[in-house]
Amino acid sequence: MNEVRRQKIYLKMKDPKEALEIFFKHFHPEPIPDAEEVPVHDSPSRITAEPIFAKISAPHFQSAAMDGVAVRAEDTYGATERNPKRLKIGQEALWINTGQVIPEGKNAVIMVEKLNQIDEESIEIESSAFPWQNTRKIGEDFVATELLFPQNHRIRPFDLGTLIGGGILQVKVRRRPRVRLIRTGSELIDTSTVSDVSLLQRGKIIESNSAVLSHLIRECGAESVVEDIVEDDAAKIKKGCSGL
Repeated sequence: MNEVRRQKIYLKMKDPKEALEIFFKHFHPEPIPDAEEVPVHDSPSRITAEPIFAKISAPHFQSAAMDGVAVRAEDTYGATERNPKRLKIGQEALWINTGQVIPEGKNAVIMVEKLNQIDEESIEIESSAFPWQNTRKIGEDFVATELLFPQNHRIRPFDLGTLIGGGILQVKVRRRPRVRLIRTGSELIDTSTVSDVSLLQRGKIIESNSAVLSHLIRECGAESVVEDIVEDDAAKIKKGCSGL
């Protein structure tokens, strides 16, 4: 008589609440203390391990906020529509574009729309300028040593402009949590071993859960480590879970 194999029936079921309690006993709610430095371009979605302070001011030089001419505001006083004033190009007025450094001795910018070019050597203005008109002052966005982001801040893509503008090229961030995925099942085969799905043996299944879970883990800001498939053997499963 053939030996009758006993069906394995799993009776020790856990309700969701108890299962979650057991699961979370293995974790701690405190932030991961370990930190690492990463290039600023790789920092979005990472958590800052310490406060970040600007290394340089932004902008770190006096610059033009408009296209036009750089002038000394005092040289423009008295100009009106009825009594326009002429300025010499290269002396009293210097052509300048947005973002360029304000030339030495100049302290204002007149927008190109607000002037009339008489010839190659002179322009005419119909209103006077005031000191630092249409300019960006040093530290207008923030100054060196100013706090940019606190500890435990999740860096967002648009935070890169602030970090790079503040001279931050390396960012100290918390290490990502690491999640091990242990695949169990004698019927499972790894995708890396499948060259032709038409040759798949009967009773074998291409393991796919780890691919789904790995990407979900990454979306949560952690790293996934996919272990080799473990057969349905209690001793092997216990050995595979060792170190957890």
